[in-house]
Amino acid sequence: MQWCRTEICQILCSTVLFLMPSAFTLAEKPIRFSEGLTQLLKKNATILESRAQILSYSAYESEASAPDYPTFSLLTFVAPIFESRGNAQFSQDNFNKWGPFVRSELTIIYPIFSFGRIGEGKKAAAYAVEGARFLHESQINKTIYEYKQLYLQIILLNRYKTVLDEAAEKLRTILNRAEKIYKKGTGEVQRKDLTRLKLFALELERFAAEWLANKKSAALALGHFLGESEPLLVLENDFPRVEEATRSLEQLIAESREKNPELKAVAAGLKARYHQVEMEKGGKLPVLFIAGRTELNYTALRDPQQSTYAFDPFNRNWLVAVLGVRWEFDFGNTKAKIERAQAELEKMQAKQQQALTGIPLKVAMAMWDFEKLRAQSEIVKNKYKEANKWAISELTAYSAGTGNAKDLVEALGAQLMTEKELAEVEYQLCLASARLAMEIGDQALLSQWQQE
Repeated sequence: MQWCRTEICQILCSTVLFLMPSAFTLAEKPIRFSEGLTQLLKKNATILESRAQILSYSAYESEASAPDYPTFSLLTFVAPIFESRGNAQFSQDNFNKWGPFVRSELTIIYPIFSFGRIGEGKKAAAYAVEGARFLHESQINKTIYEYKQLYLQIILLNRYKTVLDEAAEKLRTILNRAEKIYKKGTGEVQRKDLTRLKLFALELERFAAEWLANKKSAALALGHFLGESEPLLVLENDFPRVEEATRSLEQLIAESREKNPELKAVAAGLKARYHQVEMEKGGKLPVLFIAGRTELNYTALRDPQQSTYAFDPFNRNWLVAVLGVRWEFDFGNTKAKIERAQAELEKMQAKQQQALTGIPLKVAMAMWDFEKLRAQSEIVKNKYKEANKWAISELTAYSAGTGNAKDLVEALGAQLMTEKELAEVEYQLCLASARLAMEIGDQALLSQWQQE
């Protein structure tokens, strides 16, 4: 959302809210920060998408664990067959008599030793799932920060309304008094003074549509972010409280190494890639397995063959168990798979190195930004005190007839500018605190929200 920053009239655009109360026709649904946070975790599309990614990796884990279980292959059918009597030397067919032929085959195969290939695959899949969970936490961490940003923007808009309430009332009072004095023709208020005051009010009105569009957009954007189709009304009227004292940079960096989910995700991904390389290397070696096979065949329309040397496909039942070796001599493809896995491992190592240096940098920058804004907050408070004194002085002089409209407008503009600047620096300070919490991976750094 774009904010008005360069002109006094832009700073004061929300004054028109008090001049045109009928402008608000939005059917906004009220929501508190804690309620929105709960709804965020349940309905935000980005969070739901990252959660689905965990399920995707869990499927790979199930696939990698599959070799620990025997595989079954079953074939059963019933077919019509004509009568035939006799033995291996002589048979007589009777096509006038038909009946059923039943056949069943069952094969069971269980790998017992793969030279570590199955175990490495299971480890790779398990660490991949762990990494997906940390990435999900990282996405939640980032989404909460975005939610706070949207929420704070609406609070800032509401703060503009509160800031300008008194100013709008003062402006109306001054205009009414100036017009009455001007009509008397005493000369205390000249035409140029009255014109300046009216232009000041008209400039505020000119930006009413932009302010209202910002307000509607912010409410609707927050609703969309929380999975709602309607705009949301923020109930809190003030900014959250931010702790005055912060820990040292060394402590914050150490805490980020312990808590940051992105760093944990990279570490889990690195382990997954390592075990994937080992798994692919196992493709050069055979797999030992045990297998069992049974076959059942029956029909009453054939004579069973009793000889061991006679092949009887119609009335033969047998069971066999074997110990076997499966060895795929596809060294070209195996080499390619190993090289791809090693390339992915090297990329993950680079990501880890970047995270180990990049996350402390982000924490440091967030901390310095927070400290800068906290210092600026004190400066802006002093600026507001001085501007407020100036505005009171000019208002008193104008009311007594010794001041002029130009000085009064400048004084009121300076007062409202610094008061608006104070609201903005509080917004930025809270946002900086939220950003520091995000970079560390600890959202508790932004203290509780209160309604006063």
